[in-house]
Amino acid sequence: MKGKEHEEQLRQFFKHQEDPLHLKKYVREHPNNKMAWYLLGREYDAQGKRGKALYCFSQAGEVYEAFENKAIPVSLESLQSLKQWERKGMRKRWLNRIRIAALTTLALAAIAYSPPFEPSSLPLPSVPSLPQDVSAAMVEQTKVYYVTAGKSKENVGAALQEMLIKERLNSYAILAYGKPTDDGKWISWLKPPDLLLSVEGKQDAAQQQIYYHDAESCSCQPTDSAKAQAIYQSWAGQREQELVLRSAIASYTRKNGQPPQELQALNQPYPQNVLPGITPFMQQLYDQQKEQLAVESPDRQGKNPAAITPSSVPETAGIGSGSPGSPNSLSSVSGLMKPLTEPIRIVVDKTNHRLAVISGQMIVRSYPVGLGANKTPEGTFEISEKVRNPNGKSNGDFGSRGMTLSDTLYAIHGTNKPASIEKDQSLGCIRMLQEDVEELFDMAPLGTSVTIGKGLLPSEVKRGEPVFRLPLNSNETNPGKVYKWLD
Repeated sequence: MKGKEHEEQLRQFFKHQEDPLHLKKYVREHPNNKMAWYLLGREYDAQGKRGKALYCFSQAGEVYEAFENKAIPVSLESLQSLKQWERKGMRKRWLNRIRIAALTTLALAAIAYSPPFEPSSLPLPSVPSLPQDVSAAMVEQTKVYYVTAGKSKENVGAALQEMLIKERLNSYAILAYGKPTDDGKWISWLKPPDLLLSVEGKQDAAQQQIYYHDAESCSCQPTDSAKAQAIYQSWAGQREQELVLRSAIASYTRKNGQPPQELQALNQPYPQNVLPGITPFMQQLYDQQKEQLAVESPDRQGKNPAAITPSSVPETAGIGSGSPGSPNSLSSVSGLMKPLTEPIRIVVDKTNHRLAVISGQMIVRSYPVGLGANKTPEGTFEISEKVRNPNGKSNGDFGSRGMTLSDTLYAIHGTNKPASIEKDQSLGCIRMLQEDVEELFDMAPLGTSVTIGKGLLPSEVKRGEPVFRLPLNSNETNPGKVYKWLD
């Protein structure tokens, strides 16, 4: 199906004044499309044809419950209306469906009066392998979206419409609720999200199946989420490598005016060491999406790191801040976003002594750091140099890794004084613990934007498990230079 035909078909689903005759014909041709049944039921209901409306709503099932925020109605009036249909030779079939609707109503009523279900309090289960009906190729094609404006039925409904209409879903898709950070200004990548629903996308939109997994957001009885959980965990396990790869290509393109011809250009010896090395998955991803990755740069996305100032960070990069054209925010109404699609940047908060790795609205990592109070400058810089063992050893004054800020005497580096972390004891540089600075060194490419200011980040610390590491494929030392950073 062509893209325009697919989009037009879906738009028709959401028109409130649809032609009933057209919908009747459509549901006959696509009896499994629950959204079409729901819309036809609304038309019958508006005409006062309660029996026909009830039947359509029962066919719509969870779609009706999600959009109407109530169970399928079963009243005496509806039963009487259905009996008129039974006289036309359809008695047995309709009675069976009414019984199903009645049982559904009773089941939902029991759920309504049972203790509240708290999905957010349950950790994501550990899934050692994918289900039998899920392949690695299916995971690679999966699209995951976060809704950031809350789990209300209205927000989830708006997000679902946005996914179906603007995003062509030919494979599996998941909508999740991204957990906010403690200050409510960001989304935490390392806090497991609540999976709200999944869509089994098809070339033919009429064959798409929607499964709701969260009782709170759909006001319905959720379906089993084991398959969606397994797919999400496998998908999430690869996203950090993809984020680092995309960020590195964007940095290289910004510096050189063109994308790298080969991926090995990213891990050249010092001082061209954009990344220490590349993983097999990063190479595979590059081989599969070389042309797409080559044209994705900060300028194309409307994100110029140099234009970001400390005072604007919370407003321009926090929850609900994505512009309509940004790939990280598709809908300002529902807060729909694609996680980890914008290049990595670093934000340092002098108030909380925190350093965060950020992609768009999401905090990917958050570390404690040592600073120098007023000696630490505020503003926007970039990583202009990356060096391994800047003192010629891993336990010197600057630790095992160092990253110069905009060719100044300020840097992000390790320290042999771990007690100074979260204190103002440096001469202006940003000190980090060894394991933290080594992970940051691997994640942040040469050229990464670094913004330093006050009141920008939450106080929580979030480290990755396992620690993010890249293979070392180049020489990143610089023994010919004695570093004189303002430790």
